[in-house]
Amino acid sequence: MIRILSFLIYSNVFVSLCVLSLGLSSSLILQATNSDVNIFLFFSTLFIYNFQRIVRIQNGLEHIRKEWSIKHQKIIYFLMGISFIICLIMFLDFKFITQLVIAILALTSIFYPTVLRQIPILKIFIISLVWALSTTLILALENNILLSTDFILHSFSRFLFVFAITIPFDIRDLKYDINNLITLPLFFGTWISKIISLFCLFICGLIIFFQYLNESLISSHFYALILLYFLSSIFICKSNEEKEDFFYSFWVESLSIMSYVFLIFMLLIF
Repeated sequence: MIRILSFLIYSNVFVSLCVLSLGLSSSLILQATNSDVNIFLFFSTLFIYNFQRIVRIQNGLEHIRKEWSIKHQKIIYFLMGISFIICLIMFLDFKFITQLVIAILALTSIFYPTVLRQIPILKIFIISLVWALSTTLILALENNILLSTDFILHSFSRFLFVFAITIPFDIRDLKYDINNLITLPLFFGTWISKIISLFCLFICGLIIFFQYLNESLISSHFYALILLYFLSSIFICKSNEEKEDFFYSFWVESLSIMSYVFLIFMLLIF
């Protein structure tokens, strides 16, 4: 079981499931479904993350999964090839405006490990923005969802949530990043970075509370998101350099999956 889970994590299948879960969460909250978008989210994430892994290997950058990546390069290339073909098929069926947004996000993700990554503190903003727009805007464009104030608030809270749960990963990678790039924990320190992360979740809570009062967010979604932010804050507080990779790669990463699980669970209760 551990070996299977390790493979899912190291091959980036698990993080692809996390992005898919955030997309599915938006489908519930925005009351819109699109299976093509969901498939594209999973495989585009699988391609981009493995692409970045290959770039990292070729540049000789130190990383916690470097040894596994070098040993399993054939698997990584296979997953990239399958993902690229599926993404291309889906991409061609999307609307032009959706294709344009995807192209911008794709270029940002491709240039991230080579050029953009070197800009101090920019890393976390790129990750949060790409995840937020991928899991909200693509669905909205394909399903003709009005880009209203509520949608903007939902997208912004998604950005803040991803921003908050990404900081623990920067804390984990402190010893690898110190010679490569400047991250929030390196610039502000671990303690202040945690405060920033918790503050982002607090703003998320204020946003959904405002939406709940305005009756633009149903009670089951409100309680699910409150539970998600509370659980996320616990993991953030427990983050430190001494924690094993599994704590971050599975438990912290799975918070994205829990967003969808909590939404489904609360819908069944209320």
